[in-house]
Amino acid sequence: MDTAKDEDTDIKPQRSTCEKVVETGFLVATWLALGLYLEIFGPTLIDLKIKLNTDYENIAVAVSGRMVGLFPGCVFGGLLVDKFRKYCHLMLAVCLDVAAVVTVFIPWSPNVEVLWFLCFVGGFVESIVNIAGQRLILKLWLEKAATPMILLHSGYGFGSFLIPLYTNPFLAVKREDVENTTLTDSYNISTTPANVMLNSTVPSEYITESRIEYSYAISAALVALHSITFYIYQIRERRYQTFCSNEVETINTEKPVAEKAFEDRTFLQLINPATCAGGRMCYGIQIFVLLFFYFGNVGGGERVIAGFVRSYSIDQLDFSKDSGSYINTSFWISFLIGRITFSVAARWISVRILVLIESGGLTIVAILMTIFARHNSLAYWILVQPLGIFLAPLWPSGVAWADLHLELTGMGMMLLLLGGSVGGIGHLRLIGYLYEHIGYHTFLYQVLGYAILSFVIAVSLDLTGAQHGSRFTWNKKDSDNVVEMEKVGENNVLESKKL
Repeated sequence: MDTAKDEDTDIKPQRSTCEKVVETGFLVATWLALGLYLEIFGPTLIDLKIKLNTDYENIAVAVSGRMVGLFPGCVFGGLLVDKFRKYCHLMLAVCLDVAAVVTVFIPWSPNVEVLWFLCFVGGFVESIVNIAGQRLILKLWLEKAATPMILLHSGYGFGSFLIPLYTNPFLAVKREDVENTTLTDSYNISTTPANVMLNSTVPSEYITESRIEYSYAISAALVALHSITFYIYQIRERRYQTFCSNEVETINTEKPVAEKAFEDRTFLQLINPATCAGGRMCYGIQIFVLLFFYFGNVGGGERVIAGFVRSYSIDQLDFSKDSGSYINTSFWISFLIGRITFSVAARWISVRILVLIESGGLTIVAILMTIFARHNSLAYWILVQPLGIFLAPLWPSGVAWADLHLELTGMGMMLLLLGGSVGGIGHLRLIGYLYEHIGYHTFLYQVLGYAILSFVIAVSLDLTGAQHGSRFTWNKKDSDNVVEMEKVGENNVLESKKL
């Protein structure tokens, strides 16, 4: 009986490549679900403005509630993942269900304050999903995590690409979007029983009411459906965790010490930058400060572009509702292509080089957009595509870069998301004010500033990270040093015996 148990333990604790790929597939689908409920604001931004009878500044402030929610969510999620690492799948399932409920109620918000609160809750659970999901990927693939990490985030692009496809039929229609529509027709349409609910809030230039509650319901249903996967997965993991416990007791003489050391870390050790940087306090602080600004800028800039790429085309370039939805869809297709392309490239190109290529390419595209896309709809159509391609991998490449140079614990992940939260609030509040009070063209200038700052921080990260290189090299050197010390100790013992 004991022999059979030992043999089984030898085989089961380590996941096979097939099991890793399957679990990665589930996690990619999780990011698809994130895209479905987070990026629905982009194509429905104008409709939310109509429903709440408000302006872009107030809507931007309300949507920024998501970024405010990221702050407490990442603190809570970091502690939760570090203390209950075996229940990451359960965390994903519960948070996806909460996100689904919040998404259903968003279009029914009676005012901007309620919308802000719902976005806050959505951001709170998003943080936990981010930390738990990325932690699972990093533990699965270790030093080979760059490709799976970028692929993981490609699911977000795919979900975002799907949104305009089922959202467009439910959007409000402007008068100029309907051929041969007379003033009398629009009056008759706006006073039909189906439109009575929105008569007080639909501006005169819109002749078809917004029905985005159906779009939000579809997103919520898909998110809730996917959460079932992780309830099942958590139950399945219990048997695997039992095998891992047996391994700690009977097989691996190195891993138990590492596991016990991790579990015995105090709160002060968990928040100490030196813990993640191989004991190098100054180095850890430098890296984390730069990462905070990197993710703050990347997260905020991504929210601005995703939220306003359609609105800018309609407000500044006079696109129709359908054309605005098409360019929004094409942007997310390019976004998806960018993440898949760079996930493949990460197999052969160092993540240190990738962040420079991505941020440098984004800067070039942003400069061209500022020059050519202010009044030229064709230039905007063309340049939005490479914008999505270079924008897409910046966040996951940053996570892979951080994991290459630091041990990304739950608290480490918390700091990255905290940066994204603060940056998102700042970027959204800034674009809300500029877009409403200065002009629609300020969207292009904010994208340019975001791109340049991304490139500057990426260069700074590479220069700082070059001091000590990959953390996996540290671990190898530390192991070699231990072996050498043991050999020296054995030789000393032998020589003393001879004497």
